[in-house]
Amino acid sequence: MRIRITKEGGRHRLICTRRNSTWTQGDVGAGLPAHDLAHYVVESELHLTEGFFGLIDAGRGIQELGDPAVVRMLPPGALVAEVLARSLQGLSNGAIAQGDLRAAVEAELGRCPPGFTDAAVQRMLATYIGLLNAWEAVADGAALELRWR
Repeated sequence: MRIRITKEGGRHRLICTRRNSTWTQGDVGAGLPAHDLAHYVVESELHLTEGFFGLIDAGRGIQELGDPAVVRMLPPGALVAEVLARSLQGLSNGAIAQGDLRAAVEAELGRCPPGFTDAAVQRMLATYIGLLNAWEAVADGAALELRWR
């Protein structure tokens, strides 16, 4: 799947084009590209299939995944991906200290998911910071493109 996030004058557009040529798109606010990038990183690193991008790749729409009624019915892996994306954001901006990360994830999920090692966290953090820097360099009207699996 191709993921394209376009800067559009303070707003942003997320377009995901699946391998079968179907696509979904949505307007996202100024802070959401960073959250979407965190989802991309944790879902890619930990091979999560029920998170935001995994669900889109499986046929869900971006708008659909923003509907609270739909969110309550998503598979358990969606919550895992959400908690990990928020935690990665918290780690990157200093809201969560590295030493407290595991406890923060366990507090919400009961346990850390398989593959959530110190080495994986370091890779995710480095990848995430790199993507944030790449996003900052994108000019208005241009896009950051990523590949999903």
